[in-house]
Amino acid sequence: MRAADAAATSRLGVPSLLLMENAGRGVAAIVLRERGTADGPVAIVCGAGSNGGDGFVIARHLARAGVAARVALTAPSSAVRGDAAVNLAALERMGGVPITDASAWTTEAAWRGWLAGAAVVVDAIFGTGFHGALAGVPAAAIAAMNAARAPKLAVDISSGLDADTGRASGTVFHADVTATMGAAKLGLYVDADAPVGRVEVVELGVPVLIDDGGGAPCRLLDEAGVAARLPRPNATAHKGSRGHLLVVAGSPGKTGAAVLVGQAALRAGAGLVTVASTAPGQAALDAKVVEVMTARYTSRAEVEPDEAVAAVTALAERCQAVAMGPGIPTGEGMRAVVRRLASTAARPMVLDADALNALGTDAPALLAGAPAPRVLTPHPAEMGRLVGLSTAAVQADRLGVARRLAAAARAVVVLKGARTVIAAPDGAAFVSPIACPSLATAGSGDVLCGVVGALLAAGLEALAAAQLAVYVHGRAGESLAPRLGEGVVAGDLPLAIAATIEAIRSGRSNSPRAAPPVRPGGRARARRPRRRSASRSTRRRARR
Repeated sequence: MRAADAAATSRLGVPSLLLMENAGRGVAAIVLRERGTADGPVAIVCGAGSNGGDGFVIARHLARAGVAARVALTAPSSAVRGDAAVNLAALERMGGVPITDASAWTTEAAWRGWLAGAAVVVDAIFGTGFHGALAGVPAAAIAAMNAARAPKLAVDISSGLDADTGRASGTVFHADVTATMGAAKLGLYVDADAPVGRVEVVELGVPVLIDDGGGAPCRLLDEAGVAARLPRPNATAHKGSRGHLLVVAGSPGKTGAAVLVGQAALRAGAGLVTVASTAPGQAALDAKVVEVMTARYTSRAEVEPDEAVAAVTALAERCQAVAMGPGIPTGEGMRAVVRRLASTAARPMVLDADALNALGTDAPALLAGAPAPRVLTPHPAEMGRLVGLSTAAVQADRLGVARRLAAAARAVVVLKGARTVIAAPDGAAFVSPIACPSLATAGSGDVLCGVVGALLAAGLEALAAAQLAVYVHGRAGESLAPRLGEGVVAGDLPLAIAATIEAIRSGRSNSPRAAPPVRPGGRARARRPRRRSASRSTRRRARR
């Protein structure tokens, strides 16, 4: 965003002072909505930088709207520079807004006294450039702000939070709402535990201009983008035209994983699904499945690599894509099979679960020269085994780890978890906005594997298949949560995925993140349908 702001000024000729004005005015509108009809002033705590400058503009617009506002400075006014100083001077000349020099308030008690009675508390201390840990006056101010009972709003990002990682090294502002400028920031999404509340993007009146030569972009998945790319079967579609997925999965005691992959693929739109397993695995699967076909890649309980590779290769010739990994045997024979197929199979392939473990840290060497696209779907522990890091190290740099593996393996990497990260070989990355605890259950990843496989079989490019599958899978979990909560099991997901795909395609999706309509000058309120009573004659006609 710093590069985008600079480009707006240098390439478009839009003064930086105007960008700050647009930002502050947009945030003021959100503050007015959050305040509603509450009594008391809006308390705005401002730092000396651009974030504080936004706060001064917010105060000015609130005062012009007839709303009481007051400002406290965490640094002396003499430390305020640039556009922020211009707006502080304008606020002082306008009058009507008390401005307090609180740069010596090092105790939480002093700040609590100033914040008492506030209708809304606004954090405009530090912006996206902050790194490290808060101390001194800002730390005391934020501790008191967090203790306030009023709604809390962060300007651009919560003070104390790293804008790239979403992590804090100490005290951090806990926002109910974050009004961020121009575009969402990584730190607002990549860590699901970031205390940012509901995120709203404030338009600056200019496009976000970023020179891609300076680095590949990272984007947030959204429903409109997913809806535009979901496959739409035409009236003449048949099972053969909708894609045939080969699933290499399951073994005795783990056939449930294979069933989940197959069911998910069918519910996601695959016309045909064949599940290949060991001989004992196929026998167990035949007793469980109905719509899914079964096959075997070995005639014995043990896996003989040459036999298995030849069998899977022959099966794949009549399929459009392969999904491999959930529930497969874990011996050396199967390890050799996975490594050979992953590096040589001529069909697009999604690799999950024990297929990833079979690749291990050799994944880049095995996959970089593969003749068809590969999608890897590790959870954090599996990612650690792929890159030789601990799970904690993976979680500390989810985006960076995913990007590096994608580039080295020339594969699309889906790092699962709350706010799933998707990375492409060229460095482009995507973050899902969804963090759904209902998906934290055994088999949920197998379902995602099936959805990715179905979309690959339908002919989608690997990156698009990963993006759509991640979003649909997450939304399906969200759709089940209101009824089942933490009681959601993986077997509930395939049917929910089918319903979610249809709802997104038709524009009938009711995302739980969507805000209800907003009445001017008031809080968001949901519209309730008006109930009408029917006459007796009307009810009789309805029965007839």
